[in-house]
Amino acid sequence: MRERNLISVLTYIGRSTLLTVGLTFILSVTALAEEPTLVETIPTRLVIPSIALDSAIIPVGVKPIIVEGKTYGTWEVADNDIGWHNLSANLGHVGNTVLSAHSNIKGRVFQNLRYVHPGDEIIAYSSFNGEAYRYIITQKFLVREVGVPLETRIKNAQLITPTQDERLTLVTCAQPGATHRLIVIARPAPVEEPLYGAARISALP
Repeated sequence: MRERNLISVLTYIGRSTLLTVGLTFILSVTALAEEPTLVETIPTRLVIPSIALDSAIIPVGVKPIIVEGKTYGTWEVADNDIGWHNLSANLGHVGNTVLSAHSNIKGRVFQNLRYVHPGDEIIAYSSFNGEAYRYIITQKFLVREVGVPLETRIKNAQLITPTQDERLTLVTCAQPGATHRLIVIARPAPVEEPLYGAARISALP
């Protein structure tokens, strides 16, 4: 339904580390009639059993900021919830569904995200009848954001841009002074996987 072309930049601003997006982004909207069966499956709740996390998700957007005379857009960060980047993919659709939250200030929703491991399960619930989508963590790594060239930050930022596969990306600050970003990437649980069951399941309590 929406085509997105974003050039993203991760930057450090003051004591608060925020995900930022360069001004160069194009958002085109096609008529809903072209995809009559598309359902807006906006994520509304995230559960990670391995770290006992169960949190609401709210949409967050981009706001402009000025850094050294240049204008960028910074992703807003929810104070006490997880934020869904509202230019990223809906659940169950091809693309990158990006979620971010604080880990060391305010609600600290992602404070234990560092303890997850590849193979752990993530369940994301959507706005459509509370439908649940199961994912399995496939990658977890740190990227440095402070004291690195702009080119490095641009390369890092590709992790939160649109993708050609279906995935869920979780992002939070890491290390003392928030010098790094912790990135966790998960992909849909295979339907045939007996441990986790179908990737898409009915709503859970």
